[in-house]
Amino acid sequence: MPISLQKIEPISKKTRIVDSLREAIISGEIRSGEQIVEGKLAQQLGVGQGVIREALIELEHNGFVQRMPFSGTQVTELTLRDAQQIYDIRIELEPLAFFLAGPNANEQHISELKEIANKSKMASNAGDLDAFFASVLAFRKKVWALSGNRHLQQILERMVIPLYALYVIRQQSKLDGILQTTIDFICHQDRILIAYEQNNFEEARETARSFLRRMKGTLGTQLPTA
Repeated sequence: MPISLQKIEPISKKTRIVDSLREAIISGEIRSGEQIVEGKLAQQLGVGQGVIREALIELEHNGFVQRMPFSGTQVTELTLRDAQQIYDIRIELEPLAFFLAGPNANEQHISELKEIANKSKMASNAGDLDAFFASVLAFRKKVWALSGNRHLQQILERMVIPLYALYVIRQQSKLDGILQTTIDFICHQDRILIAYEQNNFEEARETARSFLRRMKGTLGTQLPTA
C-alpha cells in the first residue's frame, strides 16, 4: 500500500543565512544601524562570501538591510522623523500609483489582489504579524506594478519596503499600536478593492491618500520615537 508523504524541500545555505540574519535583526541581537561585514560573517558561518552577498541582497529587497555606497551594508535604521518624511513623499506619490493601477486591473488582477487581502486577514486573525506584513506589502507591490509606471514603482519600493521591515522589527515594543495598524490595513485594502470593482479610480486614489495621512498621524504609536 503506497504511503502518502509530502516531499521534503531542501533548504539552501542562502535561505538558512537569510532566516538567521533576519531573526537576529528582529530580536535585536544585530542592532539597527550596525555594519555587516561580508568577509567576517562568511568566516563566522563557514560559508563562501558569495553566499553571504546573495543573502544580503535578499534581505535588502525585504527592507532589513541597506547597501550604502562606499560604506558597505548595514541594518536598516529609521527614526520616527525618517518615517514621517517618507510618509510625506508617499502621500504625494502612492495615491497616483493606486489611481494608475485601476484601469490596468482586470478581473484576474483583482482576484489576485483579493487573494492577497484574504491572506492578510487570516494572518491578522492568527496573530502572525510577520505573515501579515508580508501579505500587506505584496498587495501594495502588486498595485505599484499595475500602475504601469516603472519609475514610480522603483521609487516606492526603495522608500516603502524598509518601513515594513521596521514594523516587523518593532512589533514587540509597539505591539498595541501595530495590532491597530493591522485592522486599518485590512479596511483600507477592502475599500481599494471595492473602488476597483466599481471602476472608481479617483476613489481609489483618495482612499489611498486618506489612509496614508492617517497612518502618518499615528506613527508615534507604531514606531520608535528615537
